[in-house]
Amino acid sequence: MAELDNLLKEQLALRVEKCISNQMDEVIEKMKDLSDKFAIANKDKKSPFRNVLAVAVDSSSSIEIIKNYIRYQVGRSGSSPIWTTQKDKDIFAKSLVNALDDLENNAQSILTELRINIPKDHSLEAYLNDINNQTQLRKNIHIKLVQLFLGYLAREHTASVGEMNLQK
Repeated sequence: MAELDNLLKEQLALRVEKCISNQMDEVIEKMKDLSDKFAIANKDKKSPFRNVLAVAVDSSSSIEIIKNYIRYQVGRSGSSPIWTTQKDKDIFAKSLVNALDDLENNAQSILTELRINIPKDHSLEAYLNDINNQTQLRKNIHIKLVQLFLGYLAREHTASVGEMNLQK
């Protein structure tokens, strides 16, 4: 499949961003549920999420690199107690990794929405019908969703700690 020209790349990027924005309420709700389930603001006032977010936005990062970094925090001496916070039989780090994996479903939904909304005679149709392009685009969307999820998780933690401080 031939490379897309710059105009088509911009059109595709805009369409992807629109589809991602359509899913953000659901993604933020998943993040909030995870944060609330583990009451992470009660475990550490300092957010450990800035560092994992830095790993996530690095240009050489991948989903597996991000998950590896999170799992590494569980065993690292001096890491935030948030990572090992337990609820029922789960620990936060494992539940976070599972939530990040689950975002692949959102990425697939976005890809499906993109393909449905492309007119049959549009130049992007052939590009989006190529399985290799679909796979790469789904990966790109997934990592973008992971980055957004982690960014909102960092904000949620900071906001929750601030709210707790106001209640004192």
